[in-house]
Amino acid sequence: MKDLHCPSCGTPFVRVKHQPGTVERVLNRFKVFPFRCQLCTTQFRAFWPGSSDASRELDRREFKRLSASFQARVLTEQTTRSDHRLTDLSMGGCTLETASALPEGTFLELLIKPASDEGAIRVDTAMVCSVRSQSVGVRFLEFEPEEQRRLSQVVLSLWVGQSIHPSSYF
Repeated sequence: MKDLHCPSCGTPFVRVKHQPGTVERVLNRFKVFPFRCQLCTTQFRAFWPGSSDASRELDRREFKRLSASFQARVLTEQTTRSDHRLTDLSMGGCTLETASALPEGTFLELLIKPASDEGAIRVDTAMVCSVRSQSVGVRFLEFEPEEQRRLSQVVLSLWVGQSIHPSSYF
């Protein structure tokens, strides 16, 4: 069987999505699993002959985080600006190295400066979802379609640069 491809954008970078529920358990028995495109974020179901146990990863994220090293400017609701280093990235969020306290649940605006000479990618609304000693996990909530397209190009370049085979993360 050939690799799965996103029905919307055609990329092979798709990942099994965990969806609990009776309908999903029944479909899983027939080898039909929910997937999410890692670039255009489309959700779809597809037949996949692999084991249902093998397709479920311990990582609950819908998007695989890729190692990165970019600058990011954070703007909080209190209009505080601070610069941080972004250490991993996906279409759904990122990890920021930070020594300052950003409490879980904090809403923020994020400007990501990719390595290219292009302007910063603006994430209009993001939320701090996890706090660790030297970093925070951030989930992207809202951004303009053009910014999402630009982010998907950066994520695609990370996929290609890290030579990750599309089917290695089912």
